[in-house]
Amino acid sequence: MTQTDNKKKNEEKEDKPTTQDTWDRTIKEAIEQARRELEEEASPRKQPQQPQRESEEEELGPQPVDDYVTTLGRVMVELPQQLEGFFSHGLDDSIYTEQIKFTEPRHSGMQFTGRSQYLGMARVLRIAMNMWFSNPTLTIILLRQQQQQQAPDGIDVYVRWVFEGMARHSEIIGGQESRYEGEFRYKIHPKSGLICVHEVTAIHPAPPTGIFATAGPLARWMGWLAPRGSLSLSK
Repeated sequence: MTQTDNKKKNEEKEDKPTTQDTWDRTIKEAIEQARRELEEEASPRKQPQQPQRESEEEELGPQPVDDYVTTLGRVMVELPQQLEGFFSHGLDDSIYTEQIKFTEPRHSGMQFTGRSQYLGMARVLRIAMNMWFSNPTLTIILLRQQQQQQAPDGIDVYVRWVFEGMARHSEIIGGQESRYEGEFRYKIHPKSGLICVHEVTAIHPAPPTGIFATAGPLARWMGWLAPRGSLSLSK
């Protein structure tokens, strides 16, 4: 092979997008689409804003037991429905507190607080995953409640799930079907019965570290959602 052929081959290799390049572009496109959707939803035709339930809960104190049990029951019905329908419909805000905290401590160190940020990040993830995968699905294989050891009145809800999807960018990552298993922990607010913490406790196999390299665009997105909000990445 001549020097010219080697040079041409190297140039073609350099021009070929990497998986990281494609993922970064996917996230940026998902953020722009999510922004357009939110701006359209915020048009003059929008519904009146709902009151901040969390602040009211703290002022009024614990709900009557019947109300708490009713709300918790609704959460236990709607949560699996929202998760399994996530890639089609996204999340509904009715089962989360105003100051819900999200944390993923094991791979990214990502954490943030606030329902607007939580739903906004979920929206971007849903759009990006639908761009990246063909027919992504999340299937719940186990859902269980557990009393919190440090707070007898508190309840944790553990959800074990399986994610499956076929990558659209077959020329980059081989076109093989992706399959991940994982677990979420949801903490139930002791007064309202709503979800106040969402923690990613496990993902197997570990996701590629490169998917967290888009922290800059995500942080700007979180700032656009709520100027007082913040996105923390410890790793």
